[in-house]
Amino acid sequence: MLKKIKEITVYKELLYNLTSKELKLKYKNSALGFFWSFLNPLLMLTVYTFAFKFIMRIEIENYSLVLLAGLLPWNFFNASVQGSTMSLVNNSHLIKKVYFPREIIPLSLIMSNFVNFLMTMIVLFVAMMLFGVPLGINIFMLPVVLILLVMFTTGLSLMLSSLNVYYRDISHFVEILFMAWIYLTPVIYSFSMIPEKYRIFLMLNPMTLVVELIRDTTIRNVFPDLKFLLALLVVSSITLAVGQRVFTKLERDIAERI
Repeated sequence: MLKKIKEITVYKELLYNLTSKELKLKYKNSALGFFWSFLNPLLMLTVYTFAFKFIMRIEIENYSLVLLAGLLPWNFFNASVQGSTMSLVNNSHLIKKVYFPREIIPLSLIMSNFVNFLMTMIVLFVAMMLFGVPLGINIFMLPVVLILLVMFTTGLSLMLSSLNVYYRDISHFVEILFMAWIYLTPVIYSFSMIPEKYRIFLMLNPMTLVVELIRDTTIRNVFPDLKFLLALLVVSSITLAVGQRVFTKLERDIAERI
């Protein structure tokens, strides 16, 4: 992995350029441009709040904040993994022309989505101010959680993007998986709403750990649950190592198979 990191560092300018291209293409020919980064989560927040707070009557204090703190990391994860799964296939023309570390393609997509994610976090902080929920000292742990989220996202993206070159059914499977995954993650509801006997099953979902840790460090202003933090560290590290291993093993034949 260290060897790969060094190789990617050599091509850091290409990574930067591809990341910039992804950010520009996202809102190309759009009248509102990057403003959609803020408008998108606000519109989703409005729809979900109306559906689950006023129609389904979910009784959670500051539900809009709870929802937003779960929705933003989920949107980043969803866009990064689903986009990365097809990234190698969609950039086949580039792969066939010249050699460069193939990891750069899914990494550029993840980085562009992460930049967008950080911008949308401003919406959460502004909403906290409006609801009278102050930022506390525990916010300093938020970067740690975000790094672990990026590690997990990267590992899964590397694995799926390389496998999709060989088995195109992977992309269809991922679409279906994410339709179910969001409901198995406490995004539109709180972890505390789950009966005690079922919570262990939700804790097997790494995104449950991510969402709860982000809520801890922001809207709840408590130190992250150490069990959740350690579990996420282990899962993220293993996923990144396995994802990079699978990608490296399949990388040599990607140009021919694509």
